[in-house]
Amino acid sequence: MNNNIKNTLRTGVVAAVGLMTMYACTDTWNEHYDSTSTSLNAYNGTTMQALDKEASDFAQIVRATGFDTYLNSSSSYTVWAPENGSFNKDSLMELAGTNKDAVVKQFVKNHIALYSIPMNLEAQQINLLNSKVYTMTAKDEHKIGNVTISDTKSNIKCNNGILHMIGGMLPFNFNLFELIENQYNESDNATKKECSLYSYLKTADEDSLIEAQSVYRGYDEFGNKVWVDSVTLRNNTILRDMDALIYEEDSNYIALIPSIEAYQDRYNEIQSYLQFNPSMDDGLEYSRVDSLRNSYAHRFSMTDLFYNRSQNEHWKDSLKSTQYSSFSWPEHVYYRTAPRELPEDKEVNDILQKVNIQDSVSCSNGIACFFDEYPISIYDQFFKNIKMTTAYMRFYFIDKETKIKGSNVNVTKNVSDTEMRSGTWVTYTYRYPEIYDEEGNVIGYDYENPEVVSYVSQPYSYFYVPASSTTNPNIGFYIPNNFSGEYDIYMVTMPSWTYQNDFDTNKLRYRFRASIWEKDEKGNFPSTGTPLTVDGNNTFETPEPTDFNVIRDTTYIGSYNFKYAYYGESEPGVILQITPNVLSSQRKNYSNSLIFSSIILKPRKEGDTDSEAGVKAVTLNLSEGTKKVPSNIFYKSIKQ
Repeated sequence: MNNNIKNTLRTGVVAAVGLMTMYACTDTWNEHYDSTSTSLNAYNGTTMQALDKEASDFAQIVRATGFDTYLNSSSSYTVWAPENGSFNKDSLMELAGTNKDAVVKQFVKNHIALYSIPMNLEAQQINLLNSKVYTMTAKDEHKIGNVTISDTKSNIKCNNGILHMIGGMLPFNFNLFELIENQYNESDNATKKECSLYSYLKTADEDSLIEAQSVYRGYDEFGNKVWVDSVTLRNNTILRDMDALIYEEDSNYIALIPSIEAYQDRYNEIQSYLQFNPSMDDGLEYSRVDSLRNSYAHRFSMTDLFYNRSQNEHWKDSLKSTQYSSFSWPEHVYYRTAPRELPEDKEVNDILQKVNIQDSVSCSNGIACFFDEYPISIYDQFFKNIKMTTAYMRFYFIDKETKIKGSNVNVTKNVSDTEMRSGTWVTYTYRYPEIYDEEGNVIGYDYENPEVVSYVSQPYSYFYVPASSTTNPNIGFYIPNNFSGEYDIYMVTMPSWTYQNDFDTNKLRYRFRASIWEKDEKGNFPSTGTPLTVDGNNTFETPEPTDFNVIRDTTYIGSYNFKYAYYGESEPGVILQITPNVLSSQRKNYSNSLIFSSIILKPRKEGDTDSEAGVKAVTLNLSEGTKKVPSNIFYKSIKQ
């Protein structure tokens, strides 16, 4: 972000939209309020007449903006009027001639509220006409915010409200949404209307009129009220969907705000991963592909930019964005310090330090951290692992009767009925009791009556695809929610003895080939897939089991660069086909049926090579913590 803008915002008293640079050579918004105070006399009349008599400087600004009409009306207002000389009247008068709306919002309405509000014995929360919230203290303290209320010129009752004289201006602080708007208005970026955070958010504004706080003057020819000063209830559907109500004054957020240029760079980068299949436009009168690309690129560019401070009691250690939910954990969580155990595929990422939180800008509803380079990678924002667990595999498994679109062939064949199973593996640790002689010496162990020392219990699930005969089957799964980019692909399998519940025999391995089937630009699948290879080899083998307590194995089966994205689509455009490659002579050591725990597609980062590709070993180790034991201890695993 431009340093001059950032420094200006940090003062807490912010320039009117578009006016800061215009008057930078003569004065700043702060200088409008620099002066001393004078004594006033009370006046009985309308609040506007009282201002003309007792606060003429403020009255001149009110009249220059046309707001005198309201203060002379029968509507009831309370005015906290800065004393003459406590602000720079001449500069404000000049500013009112070029940007009246900004002066009304940030100065005039920043000192006026609806209805009569006298000071009383208790503190009160004041909602000003511009929606800013201040606290007026009890009568004996004489303050609103940090500004002193005159002890002799307060609670002045007028015939349409109340006047309080105050010793200086009430500072105007942008809320976070207004700050984003101000950034937009002050930017000279030539394409900001076409692409920026603010321009996108504005498309989702659904504000509604608050009639009780608005002013009307008569009716039109159709009998509708003519509103001359409207107060609206803000509602932005995009921010509401993200649970980031940064336009509400009673909220408290941390907002990471990109420069317009940084936002545009991230938006364009994301679009390159959203090359949807052009066949998705067939039969439509508009380009659905372009609409999806635009919408997703904006949404992903905004991912994890907002943090509700009231929901981040441990924000110094970890930070949860407004898009976090217990169902999405550990996504949308950023660790600032290393916890005892980081979740799988997460790392320490102190995003607040990356955007210099020490350099943040205070707002009326939180703090803003501006940045010119995203502290969040595309792999945190959207380009994430696709992990198909057992339930997903069951849902996306292609039935053997299904002929795929376009080529009219069966991807799955030579397969009998599939199964999905789950349960618990329990590994017990036993101890043989010692046998003692009469003198108390150990002379042996009681092997007939072992004692349970401890046990480890862990759940498991798997998807079982048995072959229909001795013929090698073909097995197909649709892959959902892929982007147009390169992924490393992994199969997580379980040895066949887990299905047979035999710990001593049939520790069979898998030997198979894999290929990707992707729809063409007409929306049809090919008749054959593209083989996956690793170092030129297209046949993969799972590791040989060495410990029956470890029942899941991860096998890397190559990478694939998807041409088209199908993110969010109900009909995937990608198929992963697995074909066991087992000769009859190899079936003592290899199974031509398959038991899957999961399928993982991991986005390949720039610069990755096959040798660097990898995910954490996906294993279920049932003898965890029982590696070093006395010789009289043994284990037994039971499948429940």
